[in-house]
Amino acid sequence: MKFLKGSLIVIILIVIASVIWYASYKKDMKELEDGLRMYLIVEKGMDEQDIISITARRSKMPQYPVVVLLKDNPKEVVYTYRDEQWVQLWPDP
Repeated sequence: MKFLKGSLIVIILIVIASVIWYASYKKDMKELEDGLRMYLIVEKGMDEQDIISITARRSKMPQYPVVVLLKDNPKEVVYTYRDEQWVQLWPDP
């Protein structure tokens, strides 16, 4: 009976930790997407209507790539937030 209680507690802790990690991950991705949207609109002077989508992706690198699709450009434009600034990774600026 003690083993069952211990196992149940461990499983519950693992589930709680997983939910907290996932919520933190989604929050970080949302902050990156919102930050890039503000950068493109305020700094680059783009119209919000020209931005089709902005999606942050997981990656092996320490900085997450954020992919932008624009109305006038069918190709993806990839940015990352590095050293307190947005840097375009692909295609080369």
